[in-house]
Parts: sequence; C-alpha cells; structure tokens
Amino acid sequence: MESKMLFWMTLYGKNIDLPKIEELLNIKLDNNRINVPDDLPEDPDGPIHYGEIAWLLNLAENNKKELLELGVDFSDSQIWMIYYYDKQCNMEFDPELMDRMGKLGLKLCVSCQEV
Repeated sequence: MESKMLFWMTLYGKNIDLPKIEELLNIKLDNNRINVPDDLPEDPDGPIHYGEIAWLLNLAENNKKELLELGVDFSDSQIWMIYYYDKQCNMEFDPELMDRMGKLGLKLCVSCQEV
C-alpha cells in the first residue's frame, strides 16, 4: 500500500445544531465530522495536501459567524490529518495555514500509521 492521507474537521460545542450546520454548509456530516471530498482537485503548484486543509479552513472562515450562532466552539473543534505511510513519515505545514487555524482557535491533530 502506498502512502495515503485523510482529512476532516470535527465540530464541537454546547447545544451544537448539527442539522442546521448541514443545511448551512450544504454538506452531509458524519456525526459531527466534515470530511474533505475525495474529488477535491490538487493544486499542481502548491504543496501536496495543503488544499485539503485550506478547503476546511475556507468552509469555517466563510461561515464563522453562522457556525458560532449554531453552537460551534472552534476552540474545542479540530482539523484531523491521518497519514498512512510506508517506511518514512515526514510532513511540513505552511505558516499561512497554521496562522488561519490559530485565528479560528482550531487545533491540528496528526496521526501517523505505518502500513
């Protein structure tokens, strides 16, 4: 098996209204999880897989006010990156993406699993 990565954002908060969040974002949640679409186009000029994190951040930033009103607490929410790797696990993160996560109060969680 070659290396593979999965990305999602979990939304947490008191009295969070998941059905209204689905309606607002026009997506189907997996419990409280927003999965990155499999068919998200890669940016040939950008670092690999930054598009997935940027897609999640765009969704959160563009709907921040409404998500907060629907009970989302970004300081309890997370962006997850699961990296299935063969032989070596290396990664780096773009400062702009990290800054955007920090401004929202989102945590980045990374899990590396050897295959």
